[in-house]
Amino acid sequence: MDNVAVVAHFDANDRVEANFIELLTCLSKRFDHVILVTTSEIREDIAKNLPKVITIRRPNFGYDFFSYRVGLNYAEKNFEVQSILLVNSSFAILSSQIFDRTLAKMLELKSEYDVVGSSESYQFSWHLQSYLILLGSSVLRSAWFEDFLAGVEPTGSKFETITRFEIGLSSAFRSNNVKATAILQPSPEQLERASQQWSAGDRQYASGPAFLSSATSPAQRFNPVHHLAELVARELGYAKLEVLRDNPHHIDLGFVDEVCEQERLGEIQEMLNRSQSNYTRGSDNLSTLKAEVRSVPKVKLARWRKTRVGEIEIAVIVHIHYIDMISDIKNLLKNIVVPFDIHVTTASEGFCSQIFSEFADLARSVSIFCSENRGRDIGPFISVYRSGALDHYKAVLKIHSKKSAYSANGILWRDRLYGSVAGDSLTVLRSVELIKSGEVGIVGPHRYYLTNDRFWGANRDTVRRLLNEMTAFPPEANLELGFFAGSMFWFAPKALMPLKNTPEDTLDFEPENGQQDGTLAHAIERVFCPIVRSQGFAASSVILRGADIHRYSSIGNDVPVL
Repeated sequence: MDNVAVVAHFDANDRVEANFIELLTCLSKRFDHVILVTTSEIREDIAKNLPKVITIRRPNFGYDFFSYRVGLNYAEKNFEVQSILLVNSSFAILSSQIFDRTLAKMLELKSEYDVVGSSESYQFSWHLQSYLILLGSSVLRSAWFEDFLAGVEPTGSKFETITRFEIGLSSAFRSNNVKATAILQPSPEQLERASQQWSAGDRQYASGPAFLSSATSPAQRFNPVHHLAELVARELGYAKLEVLRDNPHHIDLGFVDEVCEQERLGEIQEMLNRSQSNYTRGSDNLSTLKAEVRSVPKVKLARWRKTRVGEIEIAVIVHIHYIDMISDIKNLLKNIVVPFDIHVTTASEGFCSQIFSEFADLARSVSIFCSENRGRDIGPFISVYRSGALDHYKAVLKIHSKKSAYSANGILWRDRLYGSVAGDSLTVLRSVELIKSGEVGIVGPHRYYLTNDRFWGANRDTVRRLLNEMTAFPPEANLELGFFAGSMFWFAPKALMPLKNTPEDTLDFEPENGQQDGTLAHAIERVFCPIVRSQGFAASSVILRGADIHRYSSIGNDVPVL
């Protein structure tokens, strides 16, 4: 029977730090197998010098618990497991000797306990802290733990991950009468001394939301790896990186020089210097990764299957802001009767499991691009398009989970838009045929092609600027309006090439603030058709069978929602 360590690793700079290698080295001495699950793009061949280490790479979704799930599933499938240590890369080893004793003690205690944690916390609610926790076979083999593990999924925030999975796991320990302990056992005097140093500013965060337990005294409701950092260092051999990097509670860090092995001090300081600029503190006082500030929203990718280039000719790119609409979207896409891939953009990692579940049996592959909530459906679409992910398709359908909640006619308009682009298989096949002809670059809803000047809104100047930058449209030339309102249409990726070639700093999407007009997204909605024409393609509809729609009178066209 094997003792296995599952290590959840993330490094904002895609590095494998020397201190992390020391962690893997210590684990390799005490455990039969070390499964490293990383969400960073590391290049090092770690197993070359540490043969017990098995590296699994996965997308950066779901925080540490999803990495734990991946590693646990691998361990159970490949080894005869006696115990599994869950450990992440959120701390720095100060003394390898002390840390080795910590690991030895955890393994020793597993004969008496079902679960051995390194430390326990009363912040929000009692729990064994999940950055270093050993699970015995009785837990690993239990039906309740299998159910818990199956429920681990990406969430909408770090705080939700903590409450659902870290605190949730400890709650499951209690409800299932699991015998659990923590190695760090501070004395009442040490707790009292730490609580006296605990500032009022700290307490406002440690009190937590109202739905969390308040059974413990205020003096205990703090995080031991912060407020008892010196005790953790001297007894367990490490310190949390957040404490060393940010020291949010202004504790005295003089103990670090005393505990840390001298050859390690310089390495740790260099590591902290590299990571300093990557982190900030959120409104919940949790350390969080800084969002990269870019003009076009940055996306990160998770994928179910990947088709070969040239294997599939058709794709759908759908923006999902309203997850309750996913069944309606799925039913709409059933009208695509040829093989296709789905690319989903969304601002919520918490939607990922449902997206994969709904679409995996519908498409040949499902790719999810998570981004910040900026630019509505247009911003993430531009980001994915500029990445080249759509280049190898001949025809792509662009739709989104439109509600226009500010209008009672929003649902009516959305349903009509959906019907115009994919309401039945014949509409789909005719749209695809027009795009694949090589003469048509965009096919949209005929009745919602708008040319009346009253639909310019506050966007005329931005449209002129964009067309001048993308297509060399003369500044003095007459600018005619013509666009498919609602931004749902079929298109040929090659027909929108100016969107890829224009410098990114010209595409600076504004922060989301409920705007109904005048944003970059509203302007880009109005440049799709002119861009297509600049590349020698027609903008058409199924009704016109490929003729350019701008040749026909659309002055009377209107939309249910402005």
